[in-house]
Amino acid sequence: MNKERHRPCRLCGHKCLADRTAGQVGRCGAGQTIGLAQTLLHHGEEPPISGRPPGGSGTIFFTSCNLACAFCQNWQISQTPKVGVQIEPQDLAKIMLQLEDSGAYNINLVSPTPYVAQIAKALELAKNQGLTVPIVYNTGGYDSLRALAIMEGLVDIYLPDVKIAQDPNLNLGDPDPVAMRLFGAGDYPYVNQLALKEMLRQTGHLVINKSGLATKGLLPRHLVLPDNLARTDLVLQWIAENLGQGVYLSLMAQYHPNHLLKHGDPQEFRSFPGLTRPLSVREYEIAMNLAWELKLENAFVQDLESAVRLVPDFQKPEVFDN
Repeated sequence: MNKERHRPCRLCGHKCLADRTAGQVGRCGAGQTIGLAQTLLHHGEEPPISGRPPGGSGTIFFTSCNLACAFCQNWQISQTPKVGVQIEPQDLAKIMLQLEDSGAYNINLVSPTPYVAQIAKALELAKNQGLTVPIVYNTGGYDSLRALAIMEGLVDIYLPDVKIAQDPNLNLGDPDPVAMRLFGAGDYPYVNQLALKEMLRQTGHLVINKSGLATKGLLPRHLVLPDNLARTDLVLQWIAENLGQGVYLSLMAQYHPNHLLKHGDPQEFRSFPGLTRPLSVREYEIAMNLAWELKLENAFVQDLESAVRLVPDFQKPEVFDN
């Protein structure tokens, strides 16, 4: 592994410059080893990712997310220090091979950004030992171009979030108070848009084989928030104009008050009252109708029951056993 990739760290938009090879940890809390939280065959991803049972998406959850989403569903592992175990690239390679042997249709790397250099080494080892399934890079979408350059040629499918669009009253790149408060990154829209364009350049639009499984390409995700806090109208317009109407899109309805909204001070988010309730049917219908109007016809949609059904609990033996 090229140690210079971590000295100083510029793997995400924060560019915290931590020297992880010298024992420093990044703003995300990640060090030089890999923080592993959980592995499983996941059946709740988009249909081309999860496929049909008995197989599933060979999902690897990492710790120490580089974002700080106020309502994070994975907060138990992403926002909580000293969880999971620390492993080396050879251990991760072994896990990938075990998941493929257990019937995984792909290897799904969840919140991989802080560990891209170690993941690159693990993928090299695993592929040399016979790993053949597609690699899914499942990210919050706050990846630097530096991180994506490391992943080029190693990732088959990019599965990034598009969390929020830029406030139209601000210049792109200016600190956005809503993005900062909800996601911990005021420049999220700027970093995210650069990353999405690079992901599309690397892999193109999503390719689905005769078995209904994705083999390559970009599948962006957007979670619709109550009160249009994510500026869904602007997100969808940007996607149509910059990624093309042929792009596959996951338009998610599974918003559920979690993390700080559920366990923190109830007055902390009084400026965002909509966050304390689930998404309404009407709000999601507006988002779906806008996607059709923009001719984003390759959109995966959800029922609102998924807001509860797909909330993970990493303290249970079966993470999605709700």
